[in-house]
Amino acid sequence: MKPISRLLSTFEALDAFIIEQHYSRCFILADSNTLHHCLPTLTTNCEQLCESEVFEIEPGEASKSIAIASGLWEALIESGADRSSCIICLGGGVITDLGGFVACTFKRGIPYIYVPTTILAMVDAAIGGKNGINVGAFKNQAGCFGSPDAIVVNNNWLSTLPFEELRSGYAEMLKHALLVSDPDHLASLLNQSTLNHEALTPYLGRSRNIKMGICEADPFEQNTRKMLNLGHTAGHAFESASHDIGSPLLHGEAIARGLLVSLHLSQLRCGFPESWAVRISDHIRNTFAIQPDDCTLRLPSETLWPYLLADKKNTENEVRFALLKALGSFEVSVTVTFEEFTETLNYLNAPS
Repeated sequence: MKPISRLLSTFEALDAFIIEQHYSRCFILADSNTLHHCLPTLTTNCEQLCESEVFEIEPGEASKSIAIASGLWEALIESGADRSSCIICLGGGVITDLGGFVACTFKRGIPYIYVPTTILAMVDAAIGGKNGINVGAFKNQAGCFGSPDAIVVNNNWLSTLPFEELRSGYAEMLKHALLVSDPDHLASLLNQSTLNHEALTPYLGRSRNIKMGICEADPFEQNTRKMLNLGHTAGHAFESASHDIGSPLLHGEAIARGLLVSLHLSQLRCGFPESWAVRISDHIRNTFAIQPDDCTLRLPSETLWPYLLADKKNTENEVRFALLKALGSFEVSVTVTFEEFTETLNYLNAPS
């Protein structure tokens, strides 16, 4: 399975691709934000989509649910969708995760195309063929592998994003940079003093290519692809718990905190160089404004541990982390105990 069949960069290319594929109909999945900011541009510039039926959902993780997926299946049936119909997923990571899942499971699979509109989706969520929804408070517990027919990457969407969304995607870019032996690329990201779409755009292609290369080598996450979970075992726990306490984090904000956990554990368990761990951790704290009294990091380990136990990568009821030995060198299935996790949280919350 390849992560995608075609990477497109213009609306004209998308128009030609849709004609080439002979889809019976195209449907557009968008949230209320992309409906307002992005849909007019898409339909104005892509003739094949100007009369497409649009399904709108609310933005945010709450929409990645079986109830929303079921509603979309019903809407597709009512609209006469068949196995040659195509879903155009216009949005960020929630839209790509949900839209891909709905397409892969409707009539045992119909075509879909991603039109990512956030950094997070452009470099991460839209790449790799993972689709899924949440089950209650637990992240991505139901899902499947499947590849979109194409991904349309148009960096102009990024000018519509608020700073918090740009920064959220930047967390995944940092993660990708840690997974390859390219200190110059990592240093370039760490030296970004101002996060805006102009500053980050030159690095998007490199970040996307890192993930595509990893996914192509291990498409079904049997071995090395597990390294993409760096920061995500704890990060998903922080993300889920933040919603429970009424102080919800964006995905990238949670992953930034998860990277702090993984960097410390990498140093303790795998010998990751302290100089890099300190430099990267300080940068993450400064960039994401993570203060010593951060309410999510200060959650008791007893509160967070059940989320870690539910992580998909675990085996034999043991929590497994992807950790770094050096830049581009990693261990993908390190058992971490409750005591080690608690000690790490205590370290991260200790007065500097």
